Amino acid sequence: MPLDTWFPLAVYYHDLSDSALHKAALTKAILDLEASGSEPRNFPEMAWTGDLHGVERIHTDPRFSWLVSQVESHVINYLTELGLDLSQVDCYIQRAWPVVSRPQQEVGPHSHNTAHVSAVYYVAVPESGSDAAGCLTFFDDARPNEVSPGLGSENTDIVATWNYLNQDQALYLPTEGRLIIFPAKQRHGVTPNHTEDLRISLSFDIVLTAAPGHAAGAYEFLMPPPTHWRRFGNHRSS
Repeated sequence: MPLDTWFPLAVYYHDLSDSALHKAALTKAILDLEASGSEPRNFPEMAWTGDLHGVERIHTDPRFSWLVSQVESHVINYLTELGLDLSQVDCYIQRAWPVVSRPQQEVGPHSHNTAHVSAVYYVAVPESGSDAAGCLTFFDDARPNEVSPGLGSENTDIVATWNYLNQDQALYLPTEGRLIIFPAKQRHGVTPNHTEDLRISLSFDIVLTAAPGHAAGAYEFLMPPPTHWRRFGNHRSS
């Protein structure tokens, strides 16, 4: 008796071949940015994230140009695999920021609701390839196979065997030099860093718009190009 499964989450990953050559320079640049950022806004158990501390435009910083070009190339690969006609789409890096996780720090579950595609790159990972430094975790909020809501709750033992049909999360081991790309709307987080060293990564948010001259219904589903927008005049109170 066949049992079909449909509607998979598409998560792309690639190990960048030149990552070791850039590790030291990227690490120094990130730690310098952390030191020069605004006053800490995170709790002790939370990793330092640049987007909460005024450091969210590393895509305009020449120290990160190698990685920016890699992100752009692999996002194109990802979107191509999803079947998009890229001649009708423009892609923009909207934000990009560093994340520094010290011992026992984590990144709580969240989504990137202002973007369409997100990417994370692991610059430095203690015990690379193991779960000790904290796993990137994707959460299945839809749970299409949870036939009765709450069956998988931690308050019950009704699910006897966890498998690919009922799993409610997927974990990716932190691997140095790896780039991971996924839909920005997908809720995700990072488990605690249980090592004595830093886990350092870079996050990117990408936005898709319709390419100029390709309206033909696309504006119903994609934002028009920013060049077509008009900003309000001076509406702020003095």
